Amino acid sequence: MIRIPSNSFKILPLVFLTVHLSGLAQQLRFNKSKQDNQLVFNYTWSDNQEQNRELTFTLPTRQLNRQNHKKFIPELAQQYVYIELHKAARKIDPREARVQIQRRGDDISIEVTSRSDKLLTRWQRSMNQSKEKALDQYLQDNYYSRFYSHLGQEAIKPDHLRYIKENQAALLPIAQAVYDKLPSNSETRAYVNLVLSWVQSIPYNELKNRVTSNGAGYLPPLSVVANNHGDCDSKTVLMASLIRSLLPEVKMSMIFLPKHALLGVVLPFRNNEQTLNIDGLDYLLMEPTGPAKIPLGEIASSSARDIAENMYSLEEIL
Repeated sequence: MIRIPSNSFKILPLVFLTVHLSGLAQQLRFNKSKQDNQLVFNYTWSDNQEQNRELTFTLPTRQLNRQNHKKFIPELAQQYVYIELHKAARKIDPREARVQIQRRGDDISIEVTSRSDKLLTRWQRSMNQSKEKALDQYLQDNYYSRFYSHLGQEAIKPDHLRYIKENQAALLPIAQAVYDKLPSNSETRAYVNLVLSWVQSIPYNELKNRVTSNGAGYLPPLSVVANNHGDCDSKTVLMASLIRSLLPEVKMSMIFLPKHALLGVVLPFRNNEQTLNIDGLDYLLMEPTGPAKIPLGEIASSSARDIAENMYSLEEIL
């Protein structure tokens, strides 16, 4: 018998981490206005050097109105898997094996019977693969992905890596606007630091019902910009997308702590800056969430403690 446990559809809670540091990223002004089929965004904020920064860019309205992300509803996922399993079962020659599929509460049970042990093993494996394939397809259709915590717990969360990949081109006007604010021949880390301070200044939207909302609180990068707020992983994905827009080859990784998320990027670093070695490469760490004004290469003490205790998991950004 093959079972789909109810906890297969658990949404991983990535809760906001409060950092008690003196300087808080401050958005001094935000304005958006419509011009024909575009929206013009204007920002003023105070960076980690206590300097006021300004940023203006334009994005097509049609891009901002596009919605990919859908609320994850376990019952609908189970129904999809259930239907796909029946399709798979109908392809089996009844002379080789018979399959019974039943929904029992939050579970789906699959019982395969056959007179041949060899065929029994074959079709049990086939049905199990069909179950996994069906779930993966449902997750892909709804912009979700599987995830494993540092304890090996399986969960389901928004597909951050897909959002980063699909939003690079759309966010290029923002990346270019930030880059144009820098002196010519500036180092790459100057761009990253300026983007970081801007993302940190975007108001944080704490979602206390994150688990029960089943991922509905996550905002894709363009939605963070359009709504001028975002939670922890929403802002981290926006940060990664903006880096990738101008630096397509740089290596990055999202670092998930029990109650937080960081971003790591392979860039030259200084001896006093905080890094994480991943597969032999040192990733320079950053805290996109805010509201603390933490520059590139510095992280909150609680983040450093979790990393030191190996309480983290990774997703490499390809």
